Amino acid sequence: MKGLILGVLAFALTQASASAQYGAMTLSVGQGSGKTGTTVCVNLNAAAMRKIISMQYSLKWDSNALEFVQVRNFRLPGLTQENFGMTKTKEGILTFAWIDNSLKGVDLPDGTPLYQICFKIKGKAGSATTVSLSPKPTPFEVINAFEQYIQLVGVAGKVVVSR
Repeated sequence: MKGLILGVLAFALTQASASAQYGAMTLSVGQGSGKTGTTVCVNLNAAAMRKIISMQYSLKWDSNALEFVQVRNFRLPGLTQENFGMTKTKEGILTFAWIDNSLKGVDLPDGTPLYQICFKIKGKAGSATTVSLSPKPTPFEVINAFEQYIQLVGVAGKVVVSR
């Protein structure tokens, strides 16, 4: 019985330590610029990505200013085009869901780009539009290797239409 109690206490302390160590994770959309009719790609960068085994969210933009072209340059294990829901890109919505199949969790240095999203610029010269993370239609969810929910902080990026 004493061994069981010590085991439970050790587990609880490990979980408490993991909770303190793994707070919020930040995903930041990069900046880009280009002339009307050209293609611009912006990175989606991660910070505080520690032992992450899954995440999901949506990206949104003004579909009158930007037209989705593709996602590319994948840097997460197992990440492919199949992780993206592209049925609403004409409305300015891209959904995302990924899982680390090893279930060991992925650690990346702060500022690591997870992938790039590319757009054809449709806006007027001198204008700008944002690309941001959204919990709709796909709710924010990030889970670490300790099966804890991690807060997701999204930082919007901007695409500027050059003259």
